[in-house]
Amino acid sequence: MVDHHSMGRVCLTKQKLSLVLVALFILLAGCSPKTPMPTPPLERIQDKGLLELNRGIRHQYPNRFKAVHHVALTLFGKTYVLNGYLSVNRLERQIHLIAQNDMGGTLFEIHTQRGETIIQSKTKFLKTSWLEKSVLKDLENLYLPPPLASPTLSQGHNNLFLLSENQEGICREFLFKKKSSHQNYHQQNNYKLMGYRQVKNRKEIYAITYGYDEKNNEQYPSFIAIENHTLHYQLEINIQYYFPPKGTAETKD
Repeated sequence: MVDHHSMGRVCLTKQKLSLVLVALFILLAGCSPKTPMPTPPLERIQDKGLLELNRGIRHQYPNRFKAVHHVALTLFGKTYVLNGYLSVNRLERQIHLIAQNDMGGTLFEIHTQRGETIIQSKTKFLKTSWLEKSVLKDLENLYLPPPLASPTLSQGHNNLFLLSENQEGICREFLFKKKSSHQNYHQQNNYKLMGYRQVKNRKEIYAITYGYDEKNNEQYPSFIAIENHTLHYQLEINIQYYFPPKGTAETKD
């Protein structure tokens, strides 16, 4: 059973963190001319570290892992509490998600394997076509994002770096924060992914922000907020990870 009172307190605290990250991400957006710029402004830089940072987009998580998502979905002004049981094999680009309501009943199941996707919805409220455009895309953006083809790199204050690329009218932006100013720039694991967004016609159409437990020096996010402006829904995700056993070899893709 999920302790919803405890979950609510965690959500409230991390919501504040998320709002801070959103504001920070907006300040550092490089592709939207109408977006305010920080002081001092972003400075476009050329560095060999660009290659490692771009590769790092695909290595924010283990190649294989399981996770439990405690989710608050806001859709059409109503909020629903869901639990997601997730298995990811990034090397094979496989995702398996079982979503249940707060009473334990299965709402839908998504399984991608070898380029094929199977979506089974147990309720008319969540149509398979909508799940394919929303949940499946969210999972791919979170756990299977491809590197940018020809990105530009910009640097802001507080060890923040922005990778961005315009492609087919949409700007994709990845915001990273360097963990320590004393660490080697040319190591992708020295950076935490703080946000991702898509901008079209100078308007944000999709955004993800990440929250970390800094007290425990958390490597992976424990909280994720997603806002889809096109399909008009928001997600607040509290995460628990179950990693492969210690000593398991991880092959870089």
